[in-house]
Amino acid sequence: MAKKFKYDLDALEWDSTHRRNKEGVYCYCGLDYNDGDSMLQCGSCAQKFHWDCVACLKSKPLRGDIFYQFKCSVCNNGEGEVYERDALSWVQVIYLTLYHMSMAEPDKKYFRWRENICSTINDNWSGLFPDKAKTATWQNTVAGCLSTHSALFKSGFDDTQQTGNWALHEVAEPTRDRFKGPTKSRDASSKSAKRERTNKKKAADSAVTTGAEKEILQVFNEGKTKRTTRHRVSFSDDEDEDDKRRRARGKRRRQNMKALEDDSDLLQSVELFTKLEKQRQDSGSNAEDNEGFGKQALVVEGKM
Repeated sequence: MAKKFKYDLDALEWDSTHRRNKEGVYCYCGLDYNDGDSMLQCGSCAQKFHWDCVACLKSKPLRGDIFYQFKCSVCNNGEGEVYERDALSWVQVIYLTLYHMSMAEPDKKYFRWRENICSTINDNWSGLFPDKAKTATWQNTVAGCLSTHSALFKSGFDDTQQTGNWALHEVAEPTRDRFKGPTKSRDASSKSAKRERTNKKKAADSAVTTGAEKEILQVFNEGKTKRTTRHRVSFSDDEDEDDKRRRARGKRRRQNMKALEDDSDLLQSVELFTKLEKQRQDSGSNAEDNEGFGKQALVVEGKM
């Protein structure tokens, strides 16, 4: 393995992004490279290397692949190269694949999900996932990522009227920072649909509450309606009838409370109405007692 370069690395003049040097000297071989070539960059000296000049690589990496750690043999004191693949997420793999295909076919607007994207991933599986076995559903995982990470991936349905066509929203060179933030986004239609579902739920809850209140009012107004048509025969008969009515009302309340005990919201409403009804009855009972006392006084006065 090479222990030193054939040229003076420190004498090379690089651009501000350290992608190109003025002399066009790279790798162990000292030759230039074309824009479409796959190059590896050493993490120690920052020099670029042709993939086929690197002994540790068995397959050509995808264009734009930066998700690795590489140390050339010169920086490793001639003891061989060190290469480690970063653990890639499916979002990173799909983005890298679409970028690679977009650079290879710049005139092509969209790529087919299965025929292009999945096929390219399958052909480069060992390089992308060196320690990961294929599952029976990995292609479905690709489809799911394309659909949910709409901040990165653009569907071509509106343009082609066909499903399964995808492209990058922006054909930009992959960077690690690109995947640090959220990559999922919701379009205006999905937000509108969510608002509509929320409004429907609120309307349904309101309807349930209104129905519960009506049911409670119906239960407690039943006795009130009957009392307005009561005919008094005598004081003794009126008192017996009042006792019967009270017992009947108490029985109905107990039955209603038992039926509503599983509905906490409705139960609270029942308790509130019960309290108000009791207060109303107490005030009404006091009025009736005063009325009865007046009648008794009139009877006594008449006898006298």
